[in-house]
Amino acid sequence: MNKKDIEYIEGRVESMLISKIAHYRLKIRDLMRNRHKAEWPELHRTSLKSNIRQLRTWLYIAALVDESKNRLPKKPVKSNAVIMAEKLTAPHWYKSSIL
Repeated sequence: MNKKDIEYIEGRVESMLISKIAHYRLKIRDLMRNRHKAEWPELHRTSLKSNIRQLRTWLYIAALVDESKNRLPKKPVKSNAVIMAEKLTAPHWYKSSIL
């Protein structure tokens, strides 16, 4: 593959990570906000646990991609995808202070 293809694929992977992380953060926030309004609390709790598990998976994948991109041992720094997803899903009153 040439350099253009690699840059394209890296950009697509990063944008996919950002969108998945942002989606699950917003979904968890919505489920937590409406957790007492559910008709079937057991099903609601299972759905919430599933979304938390998915978010953890995508955060781990983002860490692995960042680690392989930099070729460094695992470090506690957040990856760019996680930082961007946090900016996109921050509450409206918080956005002005971080952007």
